[in-house]
Amino acid sequence: MAASLVVVGDELLAGFTLDTNSHWLAERLRLLGFPLKRKTTVRDRPHEIVDALRRDLGDADLTDVFCCGGLGPTPDDRTFAAVATALDRELVIWEETRARIERRVRRMHEAGLLESPQLTEGNLRMARIPASPAHVFRNRRGMAPGVVYEVDGRRLFVLPGVPLELKGIFKEELEPEFLAGRAAATVRELRFNFAVEARFYPLLRELEESHPKVSVGSYPNFETKELVIRVLGDDAREVEEIAGTIRKRVAALGMTPV
Repeated sequence: MAASLVVVGDELLAGFTLDTNSHWLAERLRLLGFPLKRKTTVRDRPHEIVDALRRDLGDADLTDVFCCGGLGPTPDDRTFAAVATALDRELVIWEETRARIERRVRRMHEAGLLESPQLTEGNLRMARIPASPAHVFRNRRGMAPGVVYEVDGRRLFVLPGVPLELKGIFKEELEPEFLAGRAAATVRELRFNFAVEARFYPLLRELEESHPKVSVGSYPNFETKELVIRVLGDDAREVEEIAGTIRKRVAALGMTPV
């Protein structure tokens, strides 16, 4: 049972913008019991977005697909149109979202931030979503809505790319309503100072073969001279067993975790 992430944006692939959304979502989803199997970053090209979504929605390992970015008011924001193509649905004006955007535009005009209280075509782009959503999330920090679709037993979540808006929708609406109740994977870390990573290879290879459902990896930090051995799995008892095995075996090599 896993999730995937499709991130949209030319600015990410060109190196102009740091993709903090992926890091944040990956951690939150792991803690909620929805670990990522795959993350894909694509350009603002409709066919590339469609291909990535169709691939993940057709993956039997995945229960949930998260897509973020490209929901704004400008012509290069093409995610909703691509989602409509991927799901074979028409784009429709979602009246509740349109009314909410209209109220926000009016308030911004009254505050002197906009010249006109009238909705523009750019505003309407954000209210035009693929038909038949399972739920439309409010966006208390922006105009583009978050949306979820049900597709052949899977869920597709579509979220704005602005980090403040994405996190707000996720924490306040999406997480409590759609992601509650699943147990997170158990994680144990053993940290060693000035340890040679290669010395752990035989043991980690052995554990990989004997416990295929548990992830055991080594992660050196060459600046701090610290080596982290991380054990991650759904079965807490098995994770603890492996961590104990590592402690015992490396002790025989004269190494002790800090």
